[in-house]
Amino acid sequence: MYYEKDKSQIYFNKNQLEFVSLDQLVPLDHILRLIENAIDFDFIYKLTKEYYSDFGRPCLDTIVLFKIAFLNFIEGKNSIRKTLEEAKVNMAYRWFLNLGLNDKIPNYSTFSQNYIRRYKDTDVFEKIFTVIITKLIELNLIDTSTVFVDGTHIKANANKHKSIKKAVKVVADKYHQELNSEIDEFREYNGRDKYNDEDDNPDNYTINEDTGEIEKKDDNQVREITVSSVDPDSGMFVKGEHERSFAYVDQVACDKNGWILGFDVNPANMHDSKAFLPFFENQLLKYNPKIICADAGYANALITKNVQYKGIKFLVPYVRPRGRETEFSKKLFSYQMEIDAYLCPNKKILEPTNINRDGYIEYTITKKECGSCKFSRECLKNYTKKTIRRHIYEDCVELAKEYRLSDEGKKIYKLRKQTIERKFAEGKERHGLRYTRYIGLQKNRDLRSLLYACMNLKKLALLLNRRANKQINMQYS
Repeated sequence: MYYEKDKSQIYFNKNQLEFVSLDQLVPLDHILRLIENAIDFDFIYKLTKEYYSDFGRPCLDTIVLFKIAFLNFIEGKNSIRKTLEEAKVNMAYRWFLNLGLNDKIPNYSTFSQNYIRRYKDTDVFEKIFTVIITKLIELNLIDTSTVFVDGTHIKANANKHKSIKKAVKVVADKYHQELNSEIDEFREYNGRDKYNDEDDNPDNYTINEDTGEIEKKDDNQVREITVSSVDPDSGMFVKGEHERSFAYVDQVACDKNGWILGFDVNPANMHDSKAFLPFFENQLLKYNPKIICADAGYANALITKNVQYKGIKFLVPYVRPRGRETEFSKKLFSYQMEIDAYLCPNKKILEPTNINRDGYIEYTITKKECGSCKFSRECLKNYTKKTIRRHIYEDCVELAKEYRLSDEGKKIYKLRKQTIERKFAEGKERHGLRYTRYIGLQKNRDLRSLLYACMNLKKLALLLNRRANKQINMQYS
């Protein structure tokens, strides 16, 4: 039967007074209530006490200040302004921020101003992430025997059309310096001169205003890069069919249960081989992993060597050699470890003669030495010598390849899709990880600490709630 409600009754319902507490308005299974029950946020007072004065006007409660940022990442809002606008009418938001029904919502600029004046050059955000990790370790939830590592690109808050060309000097890090020293030792042993790494002053290299290119193209230690005039810390990202854009790359590590163990933020134009090794040494080694699993972007001889020399198994997929496959390719030549030489199909020896800047040893045999070999026409083509290249750390690469093809390696590598790849998907779809609205490398690192801490905290809250419900069901079953 059709029924139309009396308008006077509607007016009465909207304006009637009721005695109700804010706690009654928040469902027991709401995610914010579960997070509040999962951890005591009082630790924030201890971390931030030194940044406040004992005199002057009282400030906004520090826990409320950081909960605003937590709430922003938990709900995946695009801005703190939108989060606080929602808090005006959302009772769960008010409950989480410890604000009553009649309390005034803080201004959206409160957090950003506090960041600029108090926390900009501090390690508070990193410590908050560490506190959450410590909580997980205390609950025995983390299994660091296998660590999964991957990187994802996040678009920067910078217009790709606002950029300049800049000549920069390529500086080798300590890992590449170690490689260079081994290359020099090899060259010296074979009676060759060391490579000259002494570069001219970068001020001597200028950009030609007409062509936009670097003058002195003969020096490979100076290169031209595109720098954003809006966010100079970001890097130009170009990959496959992706649109060119300024971006950052996040390197993230998690365990087999999906807990985020560490992360680092770098410009998108930094290669994995340069970004991974400091991340590995500073953040991953402290967990004493037995296996590190990464994707093909990390299948690098230098990375493989440094990981394996720490007694850790390195699991990466097999990368097929680039270039055109010939009839007499490297796979037909067998390496003889005892004499450090290659043996061709006709039992001729290719001896090491040189090593290039990238660490590849060149094993060669001349056309004259081949003599009347029946394979010489197909093998040498029109060249005067045959050259096979082998990296100075090739033994480490072959060891990683063997482990990848083992039953254990195949089983572990399949877990990537439900561990690290799933964390990236969750972060981008639910927590605003697809784009960054912050400018500057340090600010992105600081705020990303809160984002990844929120992801761990949300996972912890849901896990503890499931365990509690399971115990209740067992009691009444």
